[in-house]
Amino acid sequence: DVLKRWKIRGASSPLLDARLKYMEVEGVARYVRGMQGVERIAPRMLPTQASGRTSTSKPPLVNFPPDCVSPECQRPEEHTPKWPECWSTRDVVFPDPGTYWVHFDLDAVEARILAADCGDTEDLEAFARHEDIHTLTACRALGVPLPPIRTKALHTALECQDWRYLWAPEWSGEGDRRRHLFKTVRYAMQYSIDHKGVREAKDTEKLGTTVEELEKFARAYLASKTVMVLAKRRTMEECARTHMSRTLLSGRLRRLYGTVDDQKKMGLNHRIQGTVADVIATVAFAIDRAFPESWLILNSHDGLTFGLPDTTPRDVISTRYQPLVERVWPIAGYQLPLPASWEIIEPNGNRVPLPGLNGVS
Repeated sequence: DVLKRWKIRGASSPLLDARLKYMEVEGVARYVRGMQGVERIAPRMLPTQASGRTSTSKPPLVNFPPDCVSPECQRPEEHTPKWPECWSTRDVVFPDPGTYWVHFDLDAVEARILAADCGDTEDLEAFARHEDIHTLTACRALGVPLPPIRTKALHTALECQDWRYLWAPEWSGEGDRRRHLFKTVRYAMQYSIDHKGVREAKDTEKLGTTVEELEKFARAYLASKTVMVLAKRRTMEECARTHMSRTLLSGRLRRLYGTVDDQKKMGLNHRIQGTVADVIATVAFAIDRAFPESWLILNSHDGLTFGLPDTTPRDVISTRYQPLVERVWPIAGYQLPLPASWEIIEPNGNRVPLPGLNGVS
């Protein structure tokens, strides 16, 4: 982390670049190295995290990097496996013959729950309409008019051509650097009300930016989200005053200790991440009851992987499995839909995407 901070502060050195590259490669190798000669694994999953989330160890599959590491893939940008020649360290484990896995990830679940908790109707409406929230965030923060189309079609639609010309330089599409920067800022600022929280953003050295630029974007973002900032401040102050925090779904209590700032951050963290843990646990129990022949493969941060025998038809996933997950949840006074992305993992390692019930793929 220290080396990465030097990099984003403008430090330039071939030795620094080489060290960061080595750390990136070693981050992959240290997991793969431990899998050599291992034919079967039985990870240990225990609810040991303060938020109620499950920790996975021996091996820590959740920490296996998801990015493509295939030497046959020549694409320079970082990406998750999308093409036949791609694979990641997570692909070293796969189902037994005669079985298959079903995996889902809740889509932007922390941001949705935070928006509900803060009464941020702007974000809630954007999520409900499947709008490109990161582009809209960039528009509002930088004072650029919103596009006539607000879904991801805005990046290529003819109706949005004049809007793309408004930007200097011209808006370049979904990969536009400003969109990427505000996406990074949004995630980094979820548990902060101060622009300095953006310094906790991950992999910022890959953005080709500086701390000063990130903080400038963070200030613009906070100025455009006054409802969220004020609501978070009230919540954090209440957590520090009472020395406790509760989740929004089950009311699960966590006592808070440490400095006032520590209690503020941990309180908001438990309120949101703990609620995600409650959702995941509720879903896991529901799946277990509906599919007694299933077994848990992996409990990740925002999703689950379950194993099923081939005797369970794959078409029941959309009719019986997905409705257990993609349902409306009573959170913070809202009836909050939580969409998910889905895939089936076959014994040969193939991953078959499934459309979500709420338009996520």
